[in-house]
Amino acid sequence: MSEMTVDPGKLEELLTYCSDFAGQMLRSHGEFHPFGATLSPDGKVTAVGAWNGEEQPRGRELVEILVSSIIAAALAANVDIPAQYEAEYPDGIRVKLECEGYARNIYLPYRLGKRGLLARLGGKPLDVQFGEMIPVESGPYLRG
Repeated sequence: MSEMTVDPGKLEELLTYCSDFAGQMLRSHGEFHPFGATLSPDGKVTAVGAWNGEEQPRGRELVEILVSSIIAAALAANVDIPAQYEAEYPDGIRVKLECEGYARNIYLPYRLGKRGLLARLGGKPLDVQFGEMIPVESGPYLRG
């Protein structure tokens, strides 16, 4: 990633985009594959995804494709939150935010509500409950 000063508000915009889209996918499908968002030099947030040709890809492979093919400021993945963070729920959205001099994992715990088979077959959205965000300092992923 080229050296540039990134407005903290733009990092928050990337985080919001990733957490909102991940929540939408959880409500619609109960899961999601890794995806990311980039911040252009003019401040525009753009969504990015990856595909390795497989119908059921491994998440780690998609993250590696995203990292190798783009310079991303945010990458989101569906993860188990490490127990040491004492999250309300064990499942979570992890958004890796990164720019020059800043690298954080932001965990957003969630729980999928139980719904009957008929509701799911009817295409109704799943109920998703979110916990409090957990910011954790991390090392650089893209450059390190």
